Amino acid sequence: MSLRTPTNEALRADEGCNLFEMESRVVKKIGERNVRVSNLPQRSIRFVKDLVTTLVEERWRYLLLVFVGSYVGSWALFAGLWYILSYAHGDLILDQTTGARLGDGGQPCVDGATTFVGFLLFSMETQISTGYGAKVPTEECPESFGLLTIQLIVGLLIDGAILGVVYAKMVRPPQKISEMKFSKRAVICMRDGRLCFVFRICDRKWQHAIETKVTAVLLQPYRTKEGETIEKQETYLQLENEGRLVLLWPVTVCHVIDRNSPLYDVSAKDLMSQKLEIVITITGGTMTTGQINQARTSYVPSEICWGHRFRDIVEYDSRKDCYVAVNERMHELEEIETPLCSARHLDLLRAKVRHSEMTTSVD
Repeated sequence: MSLRTPTNEALRADEGCNLFEMESRVVKKIGERNVRVSNLPQRSIRFVKDLVTTLVEERWRYLLLVFVGSYVGSWALFAGLWYILSYAHGDLILDQTTGARLGDGGQPCVDGATTFVGFLLFSMETQISTGYGAKVPTEECPESFGLLTIQLIVGLLIDGAILGVVYAKMVRPPQKISEMKFSKRAVICMRDGRLCFVFRICDRKWQHAIETKVTAVLLQPYRTKEGETIEKQETYLQLENEGRLVLLWPVTVCHVIDRNSPLYDVSAKDLMSQKLEIVITITGGTMTTGQINQARTSYVPSEICWGHRFRDIVEYDSRKDCYVAVNERMHELEEIETPLCSARHLDLLRAKVRHSEMTTSVD
């Protein structure tokens, strides 16, 4: 049984060296999906139907542009409606000599507005101010009460939409949150005499403090007995404690490579030739808002270090009377003696050793 560990150059290859693996990654290191959907029917209509999600996921510059456009558009629209209402009432018919109003009724529908610019200012005043100045609606036109009510409701709807979308956009986790939560590399090492796949998680902002759940999914090409090729077959890795963690400090998550593991037949040599990807997902709620957050990352073979383990970064400080976790060192590894064979081969060797010992004892 070999107990040598491979060199850093062999098992800790740089991320940019294996271009095929990097390009075939389904989930990027920062958690973004590396998937594009093409030829989607009615794609634009789908974005409009789910307008809230579209606005939340858009960049701030486009979001502000949409809201500014909605305000300006509503002001201009209602300015045109007020103009049409006044024109139909005859309020815009003026004496060219004296400037007096020649229309019907004792007073105009909107007092103080005679041009489109005046109606635009009146529309802005109606929608965003608490009172009127020189331009006010009168009791002359019953239609003005209905139009005024509609404009006030539309203004409230736009204000409410802005507050809701801005709040949802501000409380959601940042796009690069995965870089702070997951170790850059995963390791395969021995724990209690068993090969284990291990990675580290750190939740410094306590964004997943409630009902923390971690899952690991192996994505790998698979060919069925009927000859069908599945590009990325999903196989869940069984994690210790069923993936439930208490993230008081940076913790390591372990998957034991046993008979039920899809990595059971993978050796150190086979690992570098495998076209696999392990997607890690952490889900939990924040203690501040209770909102459910999710962060993801993935590991490809060039990011899995065989024969290494994570350094211990948690220690007790007697002067501060508390535990101290050095988060800057959460990515540090150290080499340890680890068999280079697969877990299956390791079990076979152990079985042979036990059988040999039993035979010797009987003799």
